[in-house]
This record gives sequence, C-alpha cells and structure tokens, in this order.
Amino acid sequence: MLTTSTLDAELAAAASRRWWNRWTIVLAVALVLVGGFVAGIEVQKAWGETPATATGPGGGLRGQGGFTPPTAYPGGGRNGTQGGTGPQGDTQAPTTGTVKLVDGTTVYVETASGELVTVRTNGDTDVRVPGALEDLKAGDKVSVESGAADAEGTVTASTVTRTE
Repeated sequence: MLTTSTLDAELAAAASRRWWNRWTIVLAVALVLVGGFVAGIEVQKAWGETPATATGPGGGLRGQGGFTPPTAYPGGGRNGTQGGTGPQGDTQAPTTGTVKLVDGTTVYVETASGELVTVRTNGDTDVRVPGALEDLKAGDKVSVESGAADAEGTVTASTVTRTE
C-alpha cells in the first residue's frame, strides 16, 4: 500500500533520474544528419545546376554511378581516328547549337551557353543536311565536328549535321 511518505520518495527518485540516455543522443544526432541530407537534396533540386551531358563516346552523364566514360581511344585518336596532327588527329568534341546565320561557306552557331561560334566549311566538309549547306536557315539545330579553333575562335568543320 502506498502511503504519502513512500509516494513522496518515489516521486523524488523519479525526478532525480535523467530523461535521456546514450541512445537518445545517438538517435537525435542521426535524425539531424538525415534531416540535413534530405534538406541538401531538396536545395540542390531547386537551385542547383543541371549536370552537363558527356560529349565523349558512351554518352550519358559523366560521373553517374561512379563511372566516367573514356574520352580517348588507344593510340591517341578519337572514334577510330589515328592520333597525331592533321585534320583527323586534333578534332575536338562536337559543337551543338542553333544556326544564327549562313553566309556563303561560313555558318554562325549559337551554343546553349550563348557563345557564338564561327564555323568555316570547305570542300572537305561533310554536310549532312537535306539539300546543301545553303539550305540551312536561322533557327535550325546543328552539330558541328571540327578541328581546334584558331586564334580568333573560328573552327573549320569536318562535318555539319542538322539535328531535329
């Protein structure tokens, strides 16, 4: 039977005990870490940058799943070309964008980042559009494979392809 004195003793003992222990602290820290991780994901989705797509062989997004596709083949060439200097050996990733103007054998292409690229064509340029190069018009989407840019930023195209 509980008497007033034993009830007071029980209440005094319960009041002096801590309401927390080691597991309470571990769970609180885990909750804060998980909450921070989820908040970071939501912030990245709302305000983060969209990852750039890979331009090398294999396509896809670089770094996804811990795998980065190779950008060169044995021998120093790309896509079956031989390494070294010359029109095939020092090619770079294709330039893609929207045609702004076609002026004779020169095509002005605006990339997704807003950069205006001057593309020169010549007799060796493979034009892959229905018709001829002159049939390209402002607003057409194109992909240009070319060599390295010159000092003025102009590239000479090896291939011009309309993409739709």
